[in-house]
Amino acid sequence: MEHRDKTSETFKIALLGYSRKDFDYITRLVNLIDLGKPLKLLAGDLSKMHNVQCNLAIAILDNISNLDAYNSHVALVKQKSSNPPVICAARESDRSILDSYRIGVKADHIIFMPVQLERFAAVIHRLGIGAAADGGSGDTTPPSATRNILTLTPSAIRLGELFVKSGLITKEDLDKALGHRKTTNLHIFDALIDLGIITENQKIESLAEQLKTTVATPRHYAAIDLNVAALIPEHTARRFNCIAIEKRGNELVVAATDVLDLNMLDTLRDMTDMRITAILGKKEDIATSRELCYRNIASHKDTSRLTENMDEHVEYVKRKEKENGDEQETAVAGAELGIIKLVNILITNAIRDRASDIHIEPMENELLIRYRVDGDMRKVMSPPKNSHPAILARIKILSDLNTAERHTIQDGRMTIKTGQREVDIRVSILPTIFGEKAVLSILDKATFEKNTANLGLTPYDERIFRSQIAKPYGLVIVTGPTGSGKTTTLYSALQAVKNVTRNIVTVEDPVEFHIDGINQINVNAKTGMTFAATMRSILRQDPDIVLIGEIRDGETADIAIKMALAGRLVFSTLHTNNAASSIASFTDIGVPPLLLGSALNLIAAQRLVRKICPKCKIEYKPSTELIRSLGLDPANITQFYKGNGCVTCNGTGFAGRTAIFEMMQITKNIRKLLLKNASTLEIHEAAAAENMKTLRQAGLELVMNGTTTIEQALAATIDI
Repeated sequence: MEHRDKTSETFKIALLGYSRKDFDYITRLVNLIDLGKPLKLLAGDLSKMHNVQCNLAIAILDNISNLDAYNSHVALVKQKSSNPPVICAARESDRSILDSYRIGVKADHIIFMPVQLERFAAVIHRLGIGAAADGGSGDTTPPSATRNILTLTPSAIRLGELFVKSGLITKEDLDKALGHRKTTNLHIFDALIDLGIITENQKIESLAEQLKTTVATPRHYAAIDLNVAALIPEHTARRFNCIAIEKRGNELVVAATDVLDLNMLDTLRDMTDMRITAILGKKEDIATSRELCYRNIASHKDTSRLTENMDEHVEYVKRKEKENGDEQETAVAGAELGIIKLVNILITNAIRDRASDIHIEPMENELLIRYRVDGDMRKVMSPPKNSHPAILARIKILSDLNTAERHTIQDGRMTIKTGQREVDIRVSILPTIFGEKAVLSILDKATFEKNTANLGLTPYDERIFRSQIAKPYGLVIVTGPTGSGKTTTLYSALQAVKNVTRNIVTVEDPVEFHIDGINQINVNAKTGMTFAATMRSILRQDPDIVLIGEIRDGETADIAIKMALAGRLVFSTLHTNNAASSIASFTDIGVPPLLLGSALNLIAAQRLVRKICPKCKIEYKPSTELIRSLGLDPANITQFYKGNGCVTCNGTGFAGRTAIFEMMQITKNIRKLLLKNASTLEIHEAAAAENMKTLRQAGLELVMNGTTTIEQALAATIDI
């Protein structure tokens, strides 16, 4: 012990307690103090580590009812080890009780958590550094040591000096930021960022290293349970720039921009009655996640209020008096009003979140509601199971379906207006073993009012597409699997060719979207309005342009081709893998090659791929095998891109979708091959030789310009 006053000797602090739940807080405080010598921090069980060798011990009293056992263990530490000074770290909520037992606490000093940094630093110096320098008297503190610590009382200066010490900024930068802070009242971090001296990422990385804490990742935000986030009121989360992200027993993990804000830690602890562990988070990430979470929390609260009176067990009572009947009618009316609001919430939230579909799925013990966003399903809420019949009844009423029928497939539609936007919703009801499943497909009018330039076509493909749909007659086919955007493409084509001088008629099952100035017909097999029958009738309506929702059989195909040969421009869809295979589909349903070759103008195959999120887009080098799978030479590839995952994209790395196209023009050479009954491969190779860009090539082009990833391009396309 005779060399303890040397600045080169390691100073040892033992952190002792009955559990590790308050260790993180004390550890961060210790790391903020410059002791002027190397520091070693030991941590262990107060009931067992009695022989610990240290210069100072901090013993945590986490349960006031344990005071007798705590005192006996502290006494053993002082007797069996190097007899270090002991600081009792107690909770602020226990202050009033401990005040009356202060003589009975066997520690040299008591601090109450949370504690101000300057007070903690002074106590460490007086009991630790000062005592060591004075040979153990505990009363003298070297003037130099006192100055070294107590001048660091303003946390802004201390944290700024941490940045200087780490090499992130210079002393001149710190002085400039402190001056800027006085005039703007910004936090020292924000002052440095506001002046352009550091970036948000640099601040987070440096703080995490200095404070030995973790940083909240996009996965943390994406996994937030709304019940956990709701533990902190929204106004409090905004006040302290934080959000609760995880609950571990009695511990609440909070992402915050300032993990050293003792006022925040104290407020949140008292508010939740839980131990608070603060980890670093970016301001933008916290704000984005907070907005999304509390918006959804508000929706869920509305849902809970609307369904809270729906009992699992309902007893039917005969009406005996008029008053009882009135009460029952009032209850029914209230429940109906609640369901109306609930369905409104489901639809408006789906439109807000850019969902393409709403799935209402009855399970054995719950009702599951999911949205499809950018092609992926996402659970949004789970109302009480007994609300399912009422929700389905409301949807059926809005879409003109039979509310009494629960065992047959039904299809309908509704139109809603939110603000200045008009949205069409297609409804499909399907009976399952646990009840009727409803899928609401959302068709936003704003999507179809755009021209073909917004489809994702490259300039080369757009020139081909516009030139073919501008022809006075012929057949234009768009092919691809369900959900690949075929209808969007054809509706955009109709918008491009729509003119008051033209008679345009569509035959669809069902009509997916209403377009002004166009005659649209819903087929109805029950009344005899099949595709073929309806198309025969519209021939007498003298159409110039006809859109057929889908060519499903030989009769429909025959009429469509005859329309094209008779001077009409016909648009339709097929379900095939690529452009060339559409020829085989036509011949399989009995269309003669001669008629097909004469009628066809263009076959466009398309797929949807997810776009990389622009906010977390990074460069990376994929594996050699992955590059070769695209037919590329790894030696000639310089860079690829992917999304690293952020709060905006919910940690997925993707935001939005775009289409890729394969435009096969029916040239003279292709027509000759059709007449010869050439194979799909021969037609595909001939089209490729005439500069047709394949789906794989279109996907590769988006990969190379950083729009999508290799994996997306490979998943959406095949090489013939």
